[in-house]
Amino acid sequence: MTSEDLKDYVGIIERMKSLMNSAEFDKVFSMLTSDLPKSKQFLLKMELKRMAQPCDYFIDLRGHVDGEVRPYVYREKTHYMDDKAIQIFESGLKQYGGYTLGVYEEVMNADNNFRVMHKKETAQRVKSALQSNDTAENSSVGQQNEQNSAKLVTFGHYVNRTEERMNFGIDVEVVINDGRFMATTSDLSISGCKLKIPKGRTAEPGDIITINFTGLEQEFTLDIPGGVQYSLVEVEQLDKVNYWRLKKLPSEQDQGFSNFLQKFIHGNKRRYKVNLDNTTDAVTTKGYEQFYLPRLNSLPVYLAVNEGAVSPRFALTTDYNKSVWHYFLDEQQRSVLITLLTVKRLKSLLAQPGPERSTILYCFTHAAKGKLYFYSATAEELLAAADLRDSFFGFGAAKPSWRVFHLNLIKTTAQHATETFTLPAAPQTTEQNPAKAALTPLVQGVIKNLRYIACITDISANNAVNYQQYRYNPALLSQLNQFGHRKLPQVPPCEAVPVQYINLRAESRYLYKTTVQLRQNEQLVAGFSRDFSTGGLQIETVEPVRYSKGDIVYLDLVDLQKITSKHQLTQLPYEVMAVSKSHTIMNLRAMPTADGHTGKQFFQQLIQNNRAKLTLAEETPKYPGLSEALRSMYLKALNNFAFYLHRKGIRYELNVIAQGATPNALHTLLVQYSKNGPLDLELLLKNSTANLQFAQQLKAMKRFDPPKSYELYIKAPRHSAAATAPLESYYDYEFDDEQQKQAFIRNTLRDATLFAFRLFLSRTGRPDTDYIAREINYISVYAIHRAKTLEEELWSVAGVGDAVDISKELAWRYGCIEQAEDSALRQQQSLSSNR
Repeated sequence: MTSEDLKDYVGIIERMKSLMNSAEFDKVFSMLTSDLPKSKQFLLKMELKRMAQPCDYFIDLRGHVDGEVRPYVYREKTHYMDDKAIQIFESGLKQYGGYTLGVYEEVMNADNNFRVMHKKETAQRVKSALQSNDTAENSSVGQQNEQNSAKLVTFGHYVNRTEERMNFGIDVEVVINDGRFMATTSDLSISGCKLKIPKGRTAEPGDIITINFTGLEQEFTLDIPGGVQYSLVEVEQLDKVNYWRLKKLPSEQDQGFSNFLQKFIHGNKRRYKVNLDNTTDAVTTKGYEQFYLPRLNSLPVYLAVNEGAVSPRFALTTDYNKSVWHYFLDEQQRSVLITLLTVKRLKSLLAQPGPERSTILYCFTHAAKGKLYFYSATAEELLAAADLRDSFFGFGAAKPSWRVFHLNLIKTTAQHATETFTLPAAPQTTEQNPAKAALTPLVQGVIKNLRYIACITDISANNAVNYQQYRYNPALLSQLNQFGHRKLPQVPPCEAVPVQYINLRAESRYLYKTTVQLRQNEQLVAGFSRDFSTGGLQIETVEPVRYSKGDIVYLDLVDLQKITSKHQLTQLPYEVMAVSKSHTIMNLRAMPTADGHTGKQFFQQLIQNNRAKLTLAEETPKYPGLSEALRSMYLKALNNFAFYLHRKGIRYELNVIAQGATPNALHTLLVQYSKNGPLDLELLLKNSTANLQFAQQLKAMKRFDPPKSYELYIKAPRHSAAATAPLESYYDYEFDDEQQKQAFIRNTLRDATLFAFRLFLSRTGRPDTDYIAREINYISVYAIHRAKTLEEELWSVAGVGDAVDISKELAWRYGCIEQAEDSALRQQQSLSSNR
C-alpha cells in the first residue's frame, strides 16, 4: 500500500502504472514530476518499482468481503475472489502487465473488504471524536506505535530462583524506622516476598524491615510476636504504587516460620498461582538462542592466553560459517588464524573506545609451488600505508580468493561456560533442579585460559568489482609482502568445534557399508552405502555421477538382496536430495509408491530386528561437553543484532529482537531514535519489508539453504543531536542500479551521517523442544495454557536474521576513504549524544 507521504501523488502513480515496462516511462515520468524535489522523485520511482514487483501470493477473500466468493484460476493457481475483486484483478493485470504487488494490494483494499470498511468506520469515529476531544489522537497514535514496537531478548541472561514463589496477596504490617503502615504481599516464598507499597513510603536497598503477617495470623497461630525481619533488596517505582523486593533474614524463630511457609505454599499451590515469570523468560530466551546459534554466520574464534602469548584455540562452527573456517586453512589443512589474529592487531582492537571493538579485514591468497600464501590487512593498517592501499585493493580484488571480513573482538571468561539457569526447587524438597551437569575436568582444563573471542564474518557479497577499480602501480606489488603471513614450522592446534543441538533429522541414521548399483545412461555405476535410515540412504560411487538435486535414481542393493527373499531390492526409486562437490556422494530419499516403497519396508524390518547391533551415525566429540561450554561463553559475550520473523497465518511479523551482553550500533539507533515505544522497528519495517521482501525470500528457501543477504542504509542528519532527529532508511534493493546506489552513498557521506549494516536472513526449521523440555514440563504442571503459548510462539518462528555493521567497508568500497573517517567520528558522536 502506498505510504502516507505519497498519497498526494497518487495521480502520478496511477498515470505511470501502465508505462512501467514502456520505453516512454522515463520521459513521461520526468514530465510529470519536473516540479517536484529530487527526493520526492526518487521516492515515487521506488514506489512504482515496488508495486511492479512480481507477486505469487494466493488471494483468499472467503469471509473477508461483502460479496459472493468463487474460485478464479490464474496461471494454474486458484484464487478465491468475488466479482468486484476479479474485476480489479483483471484490470490490474492489464495495467501492470502481469500479477504484481500493486495488483495484490488493490484487490485486498477494495471498498467492500470488511477490513477496509472497518478501517474507514474507525477513521470516521476518530475524526468525530477529535472534534469533541483532542485526546483521541494520542490513542490512535498509540495503536500504530504498538505495531512497530518489539520484544527484546537478552541472550545468555536467565533469572534464577532457588525456590518456588506463589502469587499470594495478604495484608501485612510493615515496620521501618519506627514507622508503621499497612501493605499487601504480591508474591511469597520461603526466603523472601514482594510487597505492594502505597505511594509516599520510601526506603533504600539494604534497609531492615520488620513484617507482621496480620492476614495469616487471623487464620493460623504463627507465634512470632516480634514479626519477621527482612532486608530490602530492590525498589520498583510505578505510577500509583511501588513494589519492594525483600529477602528474609535468619533469626531464632526462622526455622519454625520457614516450615510453616513450606507447608502453606505446598498445600495451596493448586489454589494460588505459582509465579512462573523467570521460568517463562528462560524458556523464551533459550528457545530463541537455539534458533540463532546453528545459523550463525560469524565464526567465533576462541583465543587462549598462556604466559602472555595469545593463540587461537577453538572455533565454533555451523553449516553457515564453515566456509570462513575452511578459507583460513593452508595447503596442509592447518589453520592460519594465529598469523591472522596477531598480537598487534588484537592490541589495536582493544585500544578502541566504545563497547564494540571491530575493524574491516581484507584478505586474498596466492598459490605458488604447491603452497598457499595468505595476505591480509585491516582498514587501519591500509590507512597507515596509503601508498600501498590502492595496490592491495586493485591486485587482491582481481583474485578469486578475495574476501572482505568484519572482525569483532569481545572478552570472555571460563566462568561463563556453565549455563546458570536452574528451575526452582519445590517447597516440600530441599533439592534444587540443576540446569545441567557440571563441566568435566577435561573441559575445564581446555577452556581455563580462554580470554577473548574474535568473531569473523564474511561481508564480501560480490563486491570485488568495486575494489578492482582502484588503480595501482605494478612496481609496488613486491612491497605487498609486508602484508603476507609468515609460514610457521610449528602451528599451535586450533580445532573446529561444531555447534551441537538436537539432531533435527526425522529419524535415526545408522552407519552401514554395503554394495549398491545405479544406472546412468544405461551404464551400471558401482558404489556403496555410507549410512541408511528407513527413509533414505547416503551412498558413495566409485566414479563421479551427473545427477543433481531433484533427480530420480534407481538402486540395486546387491548384497542385501542375498539375505532376503521377502523383499525385491532392485530398481528401488530414490530422489536425490544433495550431491557433493566431487559428484561422488549423494543423499537420497525414498520415493513414495502406490504399494509402499520396498526398500523402506526392508530397512524398517532390518532396524527393528538388529537395533542393538547397528551403530548410530553420530559423531563422538573429542571433548564431550566442550561445544555446550563454548556456546554458553559466546552467548554471554556477543554483541550481534539478531531478529526473528514469525509466521502468523499468511502474514509474517518481525517483532522479536535479541542482543548479547552489549548492544551494537543498530540496537542503539532503534532505541535512541524511537518514536513508538522502547524499541521501535520502523527503520527495519518500512514499506512492509517483513511481509514482502523477507517473507517472499523465506518462502523460496529450504532449511539448509545459505542465508540471503541485504544491506540496510540509515541516514542521520549531521548537525542534529536531538533524540527525535528524523532518520531515513533504505535497503539496497530499492535502488535501480549500482550507479544510483553509489550516488546516494557518496552524497550521504558528504552531507549527513551514514550507518550501514549487512543483514543475513536464514530459514529456520522446527525448534529443539528437547533443549527446553524440562522448563516446558515444569510450566505445564502449573499453567498448561502458558506452556502451549510458549510452544506456539517458538513453532511459529520462520526466519532468523543477523546484522553486522559495515559502515566503514561501504565507504571504502566506493572510494570514500577520507569521508569514512569523518563519518566514523560522527557516528560515535551521534550514538553517544543521547545515551
